[in-house]
Amino acid sequence: MISNHLSLVEQLRPKSNELAAQIEQYLAAGGKIEEAEPYNYKPKPISYSNQMPPAPKPFVRRRVEAPPPPPTAFDARQQARERLVDQVRGLSSTHTQVEVAEAIGISRKAIYNIAKEHDITFQRPTRGGANDALRKEQADARDAKYAERIRAFMDLGISRRQCCGKLAIGNKAFERIVTAHGIDYPKARQGRTSCAA
Repeated sequence: MISNHLSLVEQLRPKSNELAAQIEQYLAAGGKIEEAEPYNYKPKPISYSNQMPPAPKPFVRRRVEAPPPPPTAFDARQQARERLVDQVRGLSSTHTQVEVAEAIGISRKAIYNIAKEHDITFQRPTRGGANDALRKEQADARDAKYAERIRAFMDLGISRRQCCGKLAIGNKAFERIVTAHGIDYPKARQGRTSCAA
């Protein structure tokens, strides 16, 4: 043993002598110490090169696509919409748009949108609406009264504009009534504010 601490070497010397005596006793009794063959491992020499290591391969995340859902005949909402269209189409031949909306229980706007999208026509209302016969009769009676008053104002010699102001109607309504009832109401001449009676 090689040690810088001589006192430690001297301290372990009795054990070393005892071990040497045991080896001699073993060999004297016929024992044999086998010596193993040397292990011929040679470490790979370290090579110092100035080449850069190869670039690592880029990491590519593989997308695992979910399998498509099983095909369905129609979406549930689409089926409900088609049933509603069939129901509206069945009622449209015998009912008006308002009656169909009340019968099915949806808004008139929804009925209107369905009819516009699927080209469905409804029965015309007998009462109510813009083309109602009663409303048309009332409008004709009102226009007849206006026509009498227009003739009276024409006899007084007031201008068209003043006539419209007294009747509280617009120029378009005045023109429509005059044309419908064949009244030849003269227009004001340039420089004059009233018509010639």
